[in-house]
Amino acid sequence: MPHDKIVHDLMIPLNKCPAVLPNDTVQRAITLLKKAAASGHQCVLVVDEDGQPIGILSRRVLLQILEPKFVVTDRWALPVFWSGFFTDKCKAEAQKKVKEIMRPINLQTVEADDPIIKAVHMMVNNHVGLLPVLKEGKVAGVLRLHEIFQEIAGLVTDLYEK
Repeated sequence: MPHDKIVHDLMIPLNKCPAVLPNDTVQRAITLLKKAAASGHQCVLVVDEDGQPIGILSRRVLLQILEPKFVVTDRWALPVFWSGFFTDKCKAEAQKKVKEIMRPINLQTVEADDPIIKAVHMMVNNHVGLLPVLKEGKVAGVLRLHEIFQEIAGLVTDLYEK
C-alpha cells in the first residue's frame, strides 16, 4: 500500500511566498500578486517586521472590497451604475492600507506533519484555497489548493497509466 504524503511534502516554504507589510498599499499588493500569478499564487501573505505572517490578501478579498455597499442582495437589481463607478472604486481602494482589508492568518492552520487529507477537509469546510503551515508553533509555509490538485492529478494519472 502506498504511503500518503504529509502537508510538509506539498507546502510552499515561507521564503517562496509573495509578501507585503501591513502598511503597504493595496496597490502594491495587487502589483506583487499580478507578478506572482505566473507561478500559481492567488494571494499574498501579510507579514510583520519579523517576517512572520499575520494575514492573507486574496483575489476574493480584492473583489469583495469592490462590491458596492449599498447592494444588499445577491441578485443584481440595479440596471446600470453611473459611468466610471468601477474605475473610481478601484482607484480609491488601491490607496488603502493592506491591514484594512486583509484576512487574519490565525483563522485556520495545519501542522507540517498533518496528513494531506486533513488539509483537504479544512479547505473544503472553511471555503479557503490556502492554509498556513505550522512547524514548532511558527508559520513555516503555506499549502495551496494548487499543489493539492497537482498531487491528485499525479496520483490519478499514475493509477490509470499503469
